[in-house]
Amino acid sequence: MKFSSLRHASTKYKGARVRHQRSAALALALTVGMMCGLAPDSTRADQQLPMIMVDYQSGTITAIYETAFQIDGRTYSLTPDAVILDDRGKQLDAGVLMADLEVRYHLKKNQNDKIDRMIVFLPR
Repeated sequence: MKFSSLRHASTKYKGARVRHQRSAALALALTVGMMCGLAPDSTRADQQLPMIMVDYQSGTITAIYETAFQIDGRTYSLTPDAVILDDRGKQLDAGVLMADLEVRYHLKKNQNDKIDRMIVFLPR
């Protein structure tokens, strides 16, 4: 084989390799874009909850009273501006609280018996 034909074959191979790399990069970019931009809303909410819950404690509601309730035997009440969410991020009313529900809760700063944020894990 002549030197000029070897160079031509080498150039042809490089062109094919570059096209393959470009299409692989494009496919990767599209995949990442779809994962980030077109993810279902529930997936995004599920991903956000763990970051929000860093300072939360967990437990199970063991009793409900008129203006207070117990979590694992300790009595708490809600602050007037308390936010209650389900595990999908939907806002709930305090009326959904009942015994045996698992919860994650945040205590108001400097008040160890007042809950200002709570996530309730409703049965499915």
